[in-house]
Amino acid sequence: MRGDKFNNSWSKWLAALILTATITFLAFRFLLLSWSIPVIFRDQVTIPEGASAYKVAQLLQDRGFIRNRGAFVNAMRLRFGGRSLRPGNFLLMNVRNMGDLVSQLVDHRRNQVWVTIHEGLTSREIAKFIAAKYPISPARFIALTEDTAFVSRLGIEAKTLEGYLFPDTYLIPNGSNEESILELLVERNRQQLTDDIIARGSTLGLTDLDILILASIIEGEARIDSERVLVSAVYHNRLKRGMRLQADATVQYAIPDSPRRLLYRDYKYPSEYNTYLHRGLPPGPVNSPGLAAIQAAVEPAAVDFLYYVADGQGGHIFSKNLKDHQKAIRALRRGKGR
Repeated sequence: MRGDKFNNSWSKWLAALILTATITFLAFRFLLLSWSIPVIFRDQVTIPEGASAYKVAQLLQDRGFIRNRGAFVNAMRLRFGGRSLRPGNFLLMNVRNMGDLVSQLVDHRRNQVWVTIHEGLTSREIAKFIAAKYPISPARFIALTEDTAFVSRLGIEAKTLEGYLFPDTYLIPNGSNEESILELLVERNRQQLTDDIIARGSTLGLTDLDILILASIIEGEARIDSERVLVSAVYHNRLKRGMRLQADATVQYAIPDSPRRLLYRDYKYPSEYNTYLHRGLPPGPVNSPGLAAIQAAVEPAAVDFLYYVADGQGGHIFSKNLKDHQKAIRALRRGKGR
């Protein structure tokens, strides 16, 4: 009997001890995660490769985001156990306590950003556009697009990533960096260059890179959807005849202070991209073409146009020969367009 009473008392004491310990732990956890920190309305932080929780805590303290490094490290352990912090650029929004801070640094769905990249932007323009929405370094982004080792690692047989950053709407997870975003854009481009498009390009004598180069010129020249295949036809016809393409989009890409209205002297700007000076396709794309321009590059209209001139209304007047082209220019100058 006495043994049963002893065991019963011991069980009750142990249960009470466990309950007390649990309540104490939960209270400590609540207090630690609720620990007020200086409010972060909108800011950013970059976690370097291989940084431990202690190093991140020091970084956050140096930035003035937290006052107690130990509190941050313990909050990380309590909230996410042994989960490590992934390196990357993190967007912090409306952070008021320690728990919210560690959550935004670990949960990449928090503060993820939608970014829509429009057709016809250059890699430099894309870098600036993304940086306005998400904390990346435009300089590093641009440097990576021109890093031959990085370009090769992505499986691209070109000197740069110009033209390979597909214009589309992307969901960028929090904690992304310049490399991961570029990988995302290049993979989307790879998905658009289907076997069918590549095969059609091949029948026209175009390599994968040629398709993107020609598509980028079409993207830069055509503003009306229905004109893309006509512009494509003009350049295919010129290539067949060995004529210079004379595409303004290539001059815009060549001059250092683009985009702006082109001047007569710009057409003589010394660049391998200037198709007023050099025959054939330029060495690389001059912007990021969309799917419609890519399709037009391998599906030119069955017409024999060789020239076109802007009609001042967003479209163009197409001509089969130089005489008709000059006639169209004179008519436009007299205000007798279409």
